[in-house]
Amino acid sequence: MDAIVILAHGSVLCGSGEALWAHAERFIDHELAESVAFGYLNYTDPPFIEAVSRCVAEGATRIVVTPYFLAPGKFVRVDVPAAIAAAKAQYPDIEFVVGDVIGYDDLLADAILDSAANALPEEKWGEDLKRASAHCRADSACPLYGTPACPRQPFAPETATEGATQP
Repeated sequence: MDAIVILAHGSVLCGSGEALWAHAERFIDHELAESVAFGYLNYTDPPFIEAVSRCVAEGATRIVVTPYFLAPGKFVRVDVPAAIAAAKAQYPDIEFVVGDVIGYDDLLADAILDSAANALPEEKWGEDLKRASAHCRADSACPLYGTPACPRQPFAPETATEGATQP
């Protein structure tokens, strides 16, 4: 059975993976594979190896790793191969194949042009943090946790959500 794992860097900011969740849901909607997961190299849960483990538990025998990177920099050339090598060591019977980085695409260029055309004034720069707060959780590793800049302010750790689970 084929599975797709979307692999991104990760961020120390809670909720930063919101876009990746949306991409995974679209992969599921398009039925590109019987199992779809996403994982991160650093900071954000779930780690890549947990996404791989989930796919294997669901019966995957071939995992297509789709790097969520714009350019083939250090993370793609060094960290992604290391993460895949570790997964291969843990799951030697699983075939891993790796897609290309996103790179240039006319649709992506249009999205960037649209972003520039709809640039927000400084007082609106935090709007993306407000949307991401739906995925915030009480996490002292987040540099905004417990500060006035935390998108969940007023912050009360006992009422913070643990975050949604991945699709």
